Amino acid sequence: MPLVLISFLDGEIVHAEVSDLSFDCPLVEAEVRGADPNNERALFPLTAIRQFVVGQPAPAPGDLAGWDRAAFHFVDGQVLRASVAPDSRLGRFGGLWRAVEPGSPEVRTLGIPYSSLKGVFKLRQWDSRPVGARSGADTHLDQMARILAERDAGGMGSSPAHRQPLISRVKQ
Repeated sequence: MPLVLISFLDGEIVHAEVSDLSFDCPLVEAEVRGADPNNERALFPLTAIRQFVVGQPAPAPGDLAGWDRAAFHFVDGQVLRASVAPDSRLGRFGGLWRAVEPGSPEVRTLGIPYSSLKGVFKLRQWDSRPVGARSGADTHLDQMARILAERDAGGMGSSPAHRQPLISRVKQ
């Protein structure tokens, strides 16, 4: 039974041993390890789990050329970028990925239920822009300003009809 760290969507974390991480069942049965002596075993629905960290991290391989670059977009808005080993195992309700985050010296095995993901994207290259610039907010505002300027230059904003309140332009 592998030792796992279970991270739930609400932020709670549980240490447990899980016998089956094939993601072929919508539930995970676990032996709970924690401070509460009253808990022994538990059933967790995968829809409540954000991710599993399986086992201990290991040193990252020196050459990641054969690994895919991926971005895991979670439903809570978080994004995990990592190089992903080609031996990923995908089940019916989730998948297991060996992943190395950019600049990290270690490889972690992550179990991620599909219900916690918006999508997993294969990347051509790592984005070198800062996180704030990656959101596209500045690009969207620049594009909006350009569109509004073009509309105004086309004369749409200067006609007398457009200066009247909307309700007065409605035909009765």
